[in-house]
Order: sequence, then C-alpha cells, then structure tokens
Amino acid sequence: MLVAALVVAVALGVLQIVLASHVRSTLTACASEGARVAAVARQGDDAGAARAAACAESSLGIAPTVTVEHLPVGGRAGVRITLDASVPVLALWDGGRVEAGGRALLEGVDDAP
Repeated sequence: MLVAALVVAVALGVLQIVLASHVRSTLTACASEGARVAAVARQGDDAGAARAAACAESSLGIAPTVTVEHLPVGGRAGVRITLDASVPVLALWDGGRVEAGGRALLEGVDDAP
C-alpha cells in the first residue's frame, strides 16, 4: 500500500513536470510569433503583444503577462516579447510560474539602438 502511494506521487510529479514543459514550449512559440508580428514595420509593438497574448489564450486557455522590449539581436535592432504565466496545477502542489521569450529583427532598421 505504501509503495502504491509512492508510485502515484512520483507519477503525478512527473506529469506536472511534463505539463510545465509543455506550457513553456507553447509560450515560447507564442512569444516568437508575437515578436515576428511586432518586428513588422507597419504593425508595431501593440500588435505583437496582442498576437502573443491571443496565441497563449487560444492554445493554453491562460492569460499571460506580456512585456515588449527593444534590444540588439546579433548587433542589429530587434524586439523581444516575454510571456509570464502560471502553470496549471495537476496535483496538490503549486504549479509555479513559467517565463518564455521570443526575439525577432526589426524590419527596415539596420543599426542596433
């Protein structure tokens, strides 16, 4: 009986880690997509942040915190979108928070800021 409880606890722990990894991977893809939208000259930061948040909402059903910053990417001007969200709880312990980011080069800008 004690062994069965231990096996169940370990299995739930492994599933929680897999769930957190899936959430992080999906948030990274959404942040990268938002960064590509923000990098387009005609759309801008607000459109990129909205796209990243909409992607996370439709993919995972969670509303992340979105931050947009401009920084050099390989010596060129770029944009980085970071998504921060909580991981859904699978068992009795806290799922924690996951942060993921995506970067893209700004369209039509040759020099870094």
